[in-house]
Amino acid sequence: MIKRVVEGEKLPLAKTGVEAQKIRALWLCYGSKYDFCRFYSAEFFTLCELNGSFVVCENDSGKAPRNGDFEELSEFLKFWGYGDIFCSENVGKRLQNALCCDCRTLFLMQFTGTADPCEVEEIEKEPPLSEVFDILKTGFEIDFEPWYLDMSHRARHGVTRFRRLGGAVLAIQHELFGEALLSQIATLPEMRKKGNAGRLIRAVCGELLQSKVFLLCEDKLVPFYQKIGFSVVGKKCTLFPKR
Repeated sequence: MIKRVVEGEKLPLAKTGVEAQKIRALWLCYGSKYDFCRFYSAEFFTLCELNGSFVVCENDSGKAPRNGDFEELSEFLKFWGYGDIFCSENVGKRLQNALCCDCRTLFLMQFTGTADPCEVEEIEKEPPLSEVFDILKTGFEIDFEPWYLDMSHRARHGVTRFRRLGGAVLAIQHELFGEALLSQIATLPEMRKKGNAGRLIRAVCGELLQSKVFLLCEDKLVPFYQKIGFSVVGKKCTLFPKR
């Protein structure tokens, strides 16, 4: 049975893994007191929903979910409705068939190159969010108000940090239990192809030497990140309702 997790209850999550860390970061930021951010648990899954976007994490139970568990999960998602669902490749394949939705594969990449901590001094820490958005909107289709409300809340709770260098920005989405996730990487059009994004990423990896550094990208960007020092270590899925 899938039930909502409320304040005072334990959120059953594995200590490592990008899905678990995404949910844990939202729990640290929002807890269970906001109706627009909800957390749910079942025997084999933990879920978080933020404004219609779901993250599904397989629990570290030592047993594999049964067909009936995936049926319950898919019916739950159908009932509540979803804008998108982030999950493992295994869960994505099972849910795609059950939900008859579209699936986008994302490559999970880990930094395995050499980072120079000295480069950290060159980057700007915590640039104004309005200026970060001005850069991000040139590469992503995002609306300012929901993005700003979420990112400012994460920043106030010390979960998400932004960095900027030469017209390039990125977010350290979270750094938890020795795992960091980079996201929202973009460069102003007039500043592209100058190496600033690569220098920024390597500098931030130098800042995060105590953690394993990950990012998610589509297949067309895999060669770019491999040149910087990242290696493919897995695949994840984002599911969308069919249009």
